Amino acid sequence: MSKTSRPRISQCMIVKNEEKTIERALSWGKGVVSEQIVVDTGSTDRTVEIAEAMGAKVYHFQWIDDFAAAKNFAIEQASYEWIAFLDADEYFTEEGARLLLHAIRQLHPLGKESILTAWVNLENDGTVATVGTQRRIFRNIPTLRYQGRIHEAINSLDGHKVPTVDMVDELSIFHTGYGVQENKKKSGRNLRLIKLELEDHPDSYEMWGYMGQEYVAVQQWKEAEQAFRKAVSFIPDYMRGIYDATSSITHLRLLEVLNILPTEPEVFMEAYRQAREGWPEEADYDYQAGQYFVSRSDWARGEHHLRQALELLEQYGHAGKSMVLAGQVQKAYELLAVCCYNNGNLADCIRFTTALLKENPYLMSTLVIMLRAFSGDPHTAGLGEAGAQEIAAFLGNTFYDLTSLKDRLFVLRAAMGAEYGALVQVVRKTFSQAELMAVDQALGQS
Repeated sequence: MSKTSRPRISQCMIVKNEEKTIERALSWGKGVVSEQIVVDTGSTDRTVEIAEAMGAKVYHFQWIDDFAAAKNFAIEQASYEWIAFLDADEYFTEEGARLLLHAIRQLHPLGKESILTAWVNLENDGTVATVGTQRRIFRNIPTLRYQGRIHEAINSLDGHKVPTVDMVDELSIFHTGYGVQENKKKSGRNLRLIKLELEDHPDSYEMWGYMGQEYVAVQQWKEAEQAFRKAVSFIPDYMRGIYDATSSITHLRLLEVLNILPTEPEVFMEAYRQAREGWPEEADYDYQAGQYFVSRSDWARGEHHLRQALELLEQYGHAGKSMVLAGQVQKAYELLAVCCYNNGNLADCIRFTTALLKENPYLMSTLVIMLRAFSGDPHTAGLGEAGAQEIAAFLGNTFYDLTSLKDRLFVLRAAMGAEYGALVQVVRKTFSQAELMAVDQALGQS
């Protein structure tokens, strides 16, 4: 390993048939890392060719049904003081990569051995699905290696506590491989490896939890519930209060499945209470409970749990916890606004929808709920057309340019969706006769 006063980074990855993502996976590190190690485990596409053309050092590893073995082989090829181990469907932004190099140079003299970063899972359309945490940046030292045939994690081989720096708020790894992962899960590969692990460790709550995730991937909900319940039963007492992917999130996965299945409220709430007792800072449990009750039109309990979820997220953050809510805050506030409306809390409904529309004024369902709240307000409704004119002025001064045909049409459609007749008439008066004819024809009213 190179000895230098300025620590450098070896970027490592293991790959198989990643020709669609390998170029981006290697591009983020250009000018930041000092070498790029690609370990191929049997590609039959152009992965190796592309990696070599981009200047990576390519090695070959015979696949032995062991992700940790393949990753540790990659680490053994690395020359420099720090490892950045990202998958082929993961990347740092250009800004994040520069910050990573700066952070390592600051941390290296302090004896730190790893960095905790955010892990942002993206949907196929680029929107955020969930936000978790990962430890993928670590020192290249013999005592740090991956363990686990599948769902492997970097661990200390000699039992020492790894000095870690929390940079969750500064550094994010972006992950785009959901579609590819689902195909791999459906192929049965992961399930086979998990069963091998369970043969050796039948009481492993981690593997039972991962088993549940595999059943979720193929929508076998009852089997998933059984696996997650098994996992929960094996979680040792000393893990209570530890927020990670194999303890607190196992309870979350069980709640998610119970949300899908036709679960009775007392059954759901028993699982919720068990989760909250062990991990009281986890906001996702209440987020799941909020969604459960909203889906059953129990608006009061839905509002209670959604408020509590958002309060927990604000109080404790999302470092190692609350990964679903952290990626779906907008949706949570939308659901909360719906609950407030149905509970008659019109002022809070308007407050929440106002905040949402200031971030993105073109949320149709949010504007519809806001207008329903306004139309349901006795004072505004009592003013008739004058009240509707006040609302139109508020919308024009706060969110929309009502001289724009696009914005007027958006507000008109929302007013119609909210069945706010007085506002519909006020907005229609802002259109010319020719525009109204075109609008009515487009809306099927001609």
